[in-house]
Amino acid sequence: MIKILFLINTLGGGGAEKALVNLVNNMDGSAFDITVETMFGGGVNASQLNSGIKYIGKNAPCPKGIAYIFRFFSAKRLYNYFIGNEKYDILVAFMHGAPVKVISGCPDKNTKKIAWLHNGNPETGTFFRFWHSKKSAFKAYSECDAVAGVSESVSDAFGKYTGIRDIKTVYNTNDVSNIISLAGEECRLPFKNSAPVICSVGRTVKEKGFDRLIDVAVRLHSEGLDFNLLIVGDGDRYKDLAAKVRENGAKDYIYLPGYDTNPYKYLAKSDMFVCSSFTEGLSTALTEAVILGLPCVSTDVPGAKEVLGENGEYGIVTGKTDDELYNGIKALLSDESLREHYAEKAEERSAFFNTENTVKQAEELFRKVFDK
Repeated sequence: MIKILFLINTLGGGGAEKALVNLVNNMDGSAFDITVETMFGGGVNASQLNSGIKYIGKNAPCPKGIAYIFRFFSAKRLYNYFIGNEKYDILVAFMHGAPVKVISGCPDKNTKKIAWLHNGNPETGTFFRFWHSKKSAFKAYSECDAVAGVSESVSDAFGKYTGIRDIKTVYNTNDVSNIISLAGEECRLPFKNSAPVICSVGRTVKEKGFDRLIDVAVRLHSEGLDFNLLIVGDGDRYKDLAAKVRENGAKDYIYLPGYDTNPYKYLAKSDMFVCSSFTEGLSTALTEAVILGLPCVSTDVPGAKEVLGENGEYGIVTGKTDDELYNGIKALLSDESLREHYAEKAEERSAFFNTENTVKQAEELFRKVFDK
């Protein structure tokens, strides 16, 4: 049996956190002895771990500027603090940045290390902020026994930026049977009409582009298009987004229910899905919408074309500007036959992201690294 530790910042409401829970819950328990550790606290997804998964909540302090603070501690010292003397066959830093620095301090040369990448732009985010220099960070990543990206776009971008070769692409795991089951849960929406419902799901942070999605919705509504918009999620921008809805007099057709452990009931009530993000690694919400057979519009963030097709075979991929997003949403919203077409294509595409395939990808990587 392979003893494996997955290290992640928290198990909050983000896509990477949900993907980790889905992965470990569906791995072969007879072949893998699995432990999940959160560095800075648990989060809503911690309770979703199966009983057979060992869980460690380190709950280390996480003040503002934690990346800067990390620079003053050696990787070895961080490893001793977060992991200590417990022996594992494989250490998986399931988020780039802090977890990678921690596992890079492992003193046991027999322990294998894997870094997992969830962001498509290595020039931004937290890839290298926890080290004094990019050179030190590159060294930590390059000394891992494997590096995995959640989409081809993520893998390619990181490889080009760092010069690290042979990055494996392992798509995020979706618990398909659970998604379908939860989609059947009762859900009452506050809208007063039966107009088409547009849905978007994610943390209400700047990167998700919900500010501009609201702007686009207000623009479309002012042009006489009849629809309702759901934005499901919570985060540091939630209050600002709610205020934006009020200021635009849009409360009748834009609803922000906040975070819900079951976003699928909202997706099931929707007629189309929109990913308005500025950046992604691979949008978990987008793949979940495809699994539920929703016609989709997404900005051209990393992973979007891998889900919806290079040439829009399975959904509409727009450019990254607000106007391009507006045009994509308007096209799908205005044409019921196009929505029906992409609903059929989404159902066809969903087989690519089934649970068995994605878990098998990950387990094959773990076995290959273990046998090195």
